[in-house]
Amino acid sequence: MSIEATAVLEIGTSTIRVMVGELRADGVVSVIGIGEAESRGIRKGEIINRDHAISCVRAALKAAEENRRKSIHSVLLVTSGGQAESKASTGFLKLVDPEDNQLAEVTDEDVSEVVEIARKVALPENRIKLHTLQQYFQIDDTLNVTSPVGMTGEELRVDMLTIHGKRSTVDNCRKIVDDAPIDCSDAVFSGLCSALAVVNEEQKTAGVLVIDLGGGTTDFVLYHDGFIQTAGSIAVGGDHITNDIAVGLKIPSTQAEYMKLKEGSALTNLMERDHNISIPAQQGFPGKMVRAVTLNTIINARMEEILTLVKDHIELRCPNVPVSAGVLLTGGGAFLNGVRDLGQKVFNVPCSHGKPFDVQGLPSATDAPRYAAHIGCIRYAASLRKTEEKPSLGKKLLKLFWGGAHE
Repeated sequence: MSIEATAVLEIGTSTIRVMVGELRADGVVSVIGIGEAESRGIRKGEIINRDHAISCVRAALKAAEENRRKSIHSVLLVTSGGQAESKASTGFLKLVDPEDNQLAEVTDEDVSEVVEIARKVALPENRIKLHTLQQYFQIDDTLNVTSPVGMTGEELRVDMLTIHGKRSTVDNCRKIVDDAPIDCSDAVFSGLCSALAVVNEEQKTAGVLVIDLGGGTTDFVLYHDGFIQTAGSIAVGGDHITNDIAVGLKIPSTQAEYMKLKEGSALTNLMERDHNISIPAQQGFPGKMVRAVTLNTIINARMEEILTLVKDHIELRCPNVPVSAGVLLTGGGAFLNGVRDLGQKVFNVPCSHGKPFDVQGLPSATDAPRYAAHIGCIRYAASLRKTEEKPSLGKKLLKLFWGGAHE
């Protein structure tokens, strides 16, 4: 038995991708359809030409429907271009009257109330709430409580982490979906989805950083002690590297992309000083010879900047949080030669590809990190459906913890 199939749509800067899948009873995600189209009208995750974007979304949906042999009526939107940020908040609840000399037992209603208090985070009008994630409870001086019901104390606290994005970006992407036309049931943060696909419980506890390297944006999520500590998105990605190569070597963007993927590396090697790469003439650009070390220096500078921006954010928001399980790279940028070695150099911890676990039906196992956000989104959707079958309090709390509320 499997849970109802979910269609996931990502409007990326380089590729618009639709994946249809279902979570089986054994916990395995079964991919039953994929559709892709080259992205046009998108830059840095933002819509710059609606007509082009709508046309590409329709092409990806059509390809997925043909692959699945069944129509798609609703999608979950994976969003990564909303300049996502995270904000911590704490809810406080007095369990006893100050004049009462007795401790009180924590009830389900107390937990629900303190969670609702913590969830009320004030955001600017230009921001939209994507997820509200519960962290630890605290009863008086007892820290790191995971299940407070039945315990006694005077005061109950809970820490929450709200992930929010740029409202205009999220709304514009949803309108593109509406104009496709197709129903958009929810918008989900790409970084969270990637993490749900590649991180296990042991890694969450030890500390792990997931970085999703997209074409126009880079998303990241940091886990430690079982919970997300911080998350965010920066508007720099693989397309910026391509543009740097095109400008630096004075070649067309199509050739620059090819050079990046086939000949380039995120690491520079002075031993390559005598290695030359031939670039044929194309589209009015003359043919030329360039040194491999020149190409790789350009790639290294931009990729190191991207990884350093993520590192600076982590050190500012979560200083001294260990990342014992290392760094996991997902997205198309994870396949760039040398990027794992550069990641290890920047973060000083092991860095590897984030490979989705318990999944079947992908075109190629080696391409799995490219689909991490889509697979994680299918798991996310299944978790929300499961809460609808639980008792009312459990349903309410889990929905609050996992998000899906847009305010």
